[in-house]
Amino acid sequence: MEKKPDFKTMSTKAKIGYVWDYYKWHIIGTIAAASFVISMIHHYVTYRDPLLNVIMINCNDSYHADNSGFDEFQEVYGYDAEEYPVSIASFFFAEGDNAAASSYTDYQALTTLIAAGDEDLFFGTGDIYLTYCEQGALLDLSTVLSPELLEEYEDFLIYSTADGEVDPYPCAIELTDNEWLRKNNYYDTCCFGIFYRNQNVDACREFAEFLLTYE
Repeated sequence: MEKKPDFKTMSTKAKIGYVWDYYKWHIIGTIAAASFVISMIHHYVTYRDPLLNVIMINCNDSYHADNSGFDEFQEVYGYDAEEYPVSIASFFFAEGDNAAASSYTDYQALTTLIAAGDEDLFFGTGDIYLTYCEQGALLDLSTVLSPELLEEYEDFLIYSTADGEVDPYPCAIELTDNEWLRKNNYYDTCCFGIFYRNQNVDACREFAEFLLTYE
């Protein structure tokens, strides 16, 4: 029978080695569990519900759009960026013969995100964007924008019939010369709309007015 070493007579280095040899998995497990708990506590303490959830398709920076362009909007309307952050999800879909096979995965991710119903603003270009317009994913802009703004952009309105279920209504605006988009390197030309199942219609309305009147 193997004789156990006398722990009391061991050197400090030997004690550390002994404990590690016999209890390393317990130590690793304890550290991992503690790290997980600390991470979860940090997440719930620091997490803030976004003021706006934004989806951008095919913006100039493809997958790298950040929310810094919204800082000015938050400042103008008195929103603390730390308390009321803006969250952006970016997707890139090649058109026509250049479409990559990976686009299918991205399309599924986009569909899931929109179906969850937590998104507010929708920027984009291409057939996928127009498909969502036609399917009725976007809000009737006449319910949030002033008649004056709608009249100003009447030549650039995109209409939806929700796949033929309703009369045509303005669901998006094609922006071809918008200073805010150009200044923040998001787009040269794109469409803008508000999701039907948005979470903050007041902030959506404020941003739409900010975007469409920006100079």
